[in-house]
Amino acid sequence: MKSLSILSLLILIVTSSKSQDAAKTNIRKTEITVGTFNTISESGKVSINPVFLGYWGDYYFENRYNYEAPNSASINVGKRILRNIKHVEIIPMAGLIFGSFKGLTAELQTSLDLKRWTLSMDNQYSLEYSKGGRSLYFNWAVARFKLTNALRLGFTTFYDKEANKPGVFDKGATVAVIIKDWALRFYAFNFEIEKRYYWIGLRYTLKS
Repeated sequence: MKSLSILSLLILIVTSSKSQDAAKTNIRKTEITVGTFNTISESGKVSINPVFLGYWGDYYFENRYNYEAPNSASINVGKRILRNIKHVEIIPMAGLIFGSFKGLTAELQTSLDLKRWTLSMDNQYSLEYSKGGRSLYFNWAVARFKLTNALRLGFTTFYDKEANKPGVFDKGATVAVIIKDWALRFYAFNFEIEKRYYWIGLRYTLKS
């Protein structure tokens, strides 16, 4: 399902300077993430979703594949704003989409990083100019609690609304293990019903 493909890469948008995990300033980092996504309700369908992203000071970029739709690629750029708000990171973004989905995208990533809790939200609207009926909006939210320096537990929600179709709301739980520059993340959605599915991703951060 298209919404599941979108979700898989939304979860991948967890940046090295923590655009989804917390804010840091005056850094240069790049990150490569590869995730595998499985839908149990679709005969074990699996998709691979690579993402290359990073920071250059306050500027942020993401190159993504299989994001808006299967066999699509996008180039997205943004910049952190309102940096004087403590513990908060806000990044508006814009991008171009190529491949099976041709269009423009506008996105807002926000996060709140406290001592133990991290809250994040990603809102995106993608306009397909070749087939307007495939334009879509989605919202992904995550709340994660830091048990130890290496282990985080939390819960997540995802709302997907494609043009001319009813919205779909999913909820689930998440676990993250972070050791130095490596991060392993697991999400399980709708695990109490037939439409359950999960995502697992491995992230490595390059620092400069």
